[in-house]
Amino acid sequence: MGVSITEITVIFLVALVLFGPEQLPVLARTLGKLTGQVKRTSDSLRREFYNSVYTPGQDVRNALNGELQTLRNLKAEVVAPPLGSVATSSRPATPNQQSPSTGPSPVQNDDTTHKASSTDPV
Repeated sequence: MGVSITEITVIFLVALVLFGPEQLPVLARTLGKLTGQVKRTSDSLRREFYNSVYTPGQDVRNALNGELQTLRNLKAEVVAPPLGSVATSSRPATPNQQSPSTGPSPVQNDDTTHKASSTDPV
C-alpha cells in the first residue's frame, strides 16, 4: 500500500498550484514538523503501553516461576526417601513370590471360569 512516484508527483503539482511557489517551502516545513511530532507522540504512546502491559506481566511471571520452583522442591521432598531409611530389595518380586506384608495374591478373574451356555437363563 505504498505511494508510487507518479502519485507523489501529482500531489506535488496540486500543492504547487494551490499554494504557489512562495508558500510551498513554508508548507513543507510545517508538514515536516507536524509529521515529526506525530511520530514522537506515537512512539511515546507505544512505549507507555508496552511498559504498562509488559512490566507487570513480567512481575507476575517471575512470581509464578518462584511458586513453581517451591512446588517442585516440595515434590522432590515428598518423592525422595527420608535420610537414614533402610533401602528395600532392588529386585522386583516375581509373580510367584508373595510379600509377607501383603498376604495372598487376589484371585484373577479370567473369562474361562464361567462361560454362558445356551441353557443358562437370560
